[in-house]
Amino acid sequence: MTIIHELSPHLADLIAAGEVVERPASVAKELIENAIDAGATRITVEIEHGGVTYLRIADDGCGMSAEDAPVAFRRHATSKLRTEDDLTAIGTLGFRGEALAAISSVTRIDLFTRPCGAIAGRHLHLEAGEIEQNEEAGCPEGTTIIVRDLFYNTPARMKFLKKDFTEAGYVLGVVQHAALSHPEIAFVLIRDGKQVFSTDGKGKLITPVFAVFGKEMTADMIEVPRTERNGMTVYGHIVKPHAGRSNRSMQHFFVNGRYVKSRLMQAALEEAYRNAIITGKYPSGAVFLEVPLVSVDVNVHPAKTEVKFSQDKPVFEAIYAACKNALMAHDNMPHLAHKVHPASAPRPEPPVGEQQRFAVPHPASVASDTPAKTAEPPALEDFLVAVPPRAVRPRPSGGAIAAPRILQQGEGIEAPSRPAFLPPKAENPVPSMAHEPRVSGSAMRPAPPAEQPAAPASRLEPLDSGARVIGECFQTYLIAEDKDGLILIDKHAAYERILFNKLRAETEIPQQELLTPVVVELTGEEAAAVQMRLDEIRQAGFSIDTFGENSFAVRSVPAYLDSADVPSVISELAEKAMHSRATVPDRLDDLIHTVACKAAIKAGRSTSLTELQDLCDRVLTDENVRSCPHGRPTTVRLTKYELDKLFKRVDQ
Repeated sequence: MTIIHELSPHLADLIAAGEVVERPASVAKELIENAIDAGATRITVEIEHGGVTYLRIADDGCGMSAEDAPVAFRRHATSKLRTEDDLTAIGTLGFRGEALAAISSVTRIDLFTRPCGAIAGRHLHLEAGEIEQNEEAGCPEGTTIIVRDLFYNTPARMKFLKKDFTEAGYVLGVVQHAALSHPEIAFVLIRDGKQVFSTDGKGKLITPVFAVFGKEMTADMIEVPRTERNGMTVYGHIVKPHAGRSNRSMQHFFVNGRYVKSRLMQAALEEAYRNAIITGKYPSGAVFLEVPLVSVDVNVHPAKTEVKFSQDKPVFEAIYAACKNALMAHDNMPHLAHKVHPASAPRPEPPVGEQQRFAVPHPASVASDTPAKTAEPPALEDFLVAVPPRAVRPRPSGGAIAAPRILQQGEGIEAPSRPAFLPPKAENPVPSMAHEPRVSGSAMRPAPPAEQPAAPASRLEPLDSGARVIGECFQTYLIAEDKDGLILIDKHAAYERILFNKLRAETEIPQQELLTPVVVELTGEEAAAVQMRLDEIRQAGFSIDTFGENSFAVRSVPAYLDSADVPSVISELAEKAMHSRATVPDRLDDLIHTVACKAAIKAGRSTSLTELQDLCDRVLTDENVRSCPHGRPTTVRLTKYELDKLFKRVDQ
């Protein structure tokens, strides 16, 4: 008696449906992809009860002939593949030949289709995958598929569906992804008789971006211009760092027009925001990648939402460089907008398709002739495996991103060039920015002259931002004005960022020797963690050695750090070392964060007007000081127009 037998065609279809059809959104995705492949310029999606009882997809594509229509519902029937060689370069969205067969096996389907130029069309009615009606019919050119009663013959799967509103949300997500990836196609979504989403199909990416992300988020977005690198192209729209979200739900990635879920692309995008976005927040946006078809495999998942790249590193570098350069090329200062009262008449706005509608004007205080800054991507291995500590060395400044250079494991990660200015530590609680560094405290003494790094003559050259400081509030926020409005600057955050940028650019961090070593007592666990990372801590500017069982003697510290802060800094470094799983990438940023934070101006300390003006000029003339190393904004602008609206000096 044989125990191995061949499954019936119907049972095989039900199994295939389990892989392809999970919910109404799965059906919508497969049918929309077929419509796109058919050359449609307009696609209408209509659902009722979340798409469970009724789902209609109508397109104006090429349609199907009377002979092809019945064949389309057979398993592994497709017009998009001919030979096995075609699998190595798949350029269509739907290609498996399983979608229609799987969908029809668990639904009731009506198909209306007419090829371009044909006199009459064709109507097919199917139930549980069987064609019950095949007749000539009058219908518009293109294809319309109506899907009713999903899972009517497999009621056990109905219990896994969510409420109608939730399922409708999944369908909306599918339509939004298709609209973002194909702005040249007009999309309409109708839910329970009401239109809830639409795009014009004029080919401008900003239109579906506005429709998907909304007005407020789109206003905080910047464009990633088309960037070619490593034989691939990257473009899209991403948010400014201050507009980060608490989750990744608004991150959308596309490869060759296909929406995908890619941890590699996600890591590259988030790395571009390193030290610019607040901790615990994530960037949002739509990032598009175009690669040669032979370098990506889209046939690794039945739902075709995952892809495999032949080489990960070039993809990571291309996305990182494009997004990083886009961020560096724009003003990322938050603007305080006065919301118009609902009863007020709104100002006329340009059409949705015009990108200028969402552009925030650059403040006049930021020089327009600043040379373009560029970014080199860090090595991909830093995010996949632990690598040995790397030497600190600055990257030469330059123009646009140069030809790609693959970083090898263990090789130093080069940082973008930064201004040479560094505000020094002085006896005054708030360091003066017009003198050389001095360190307070009797425990400090100057380092020998031979060890002092020579400061360039232009280091403390006065700057002019075009803004005038008019005071400060709460001994924390600097207040300045220019011709465009008011500017608020967080003293501590701005000074911390300036120090951080300077420390990252140092080939060797200048040290200040202590007259008497500071002994720091730690717990056994903390001491073990510090012992393992002594080399990294020394690279950050400390001369530190073991001193007893769980103690360390600190003999010199970074020249910008006060001796009184040494115990707290070492304790904080110990805590970070305990919770770090691998070497910190990008040149010991965590250690430099700590030093910069402790050495920076503290909120609540008074500052002279001259020092405030100097700090203001240096912040507004350096676009790398738009956020502190933890991602908090350093500067906020309130325009004169918004002030006039608050005081009713202009029409609302």
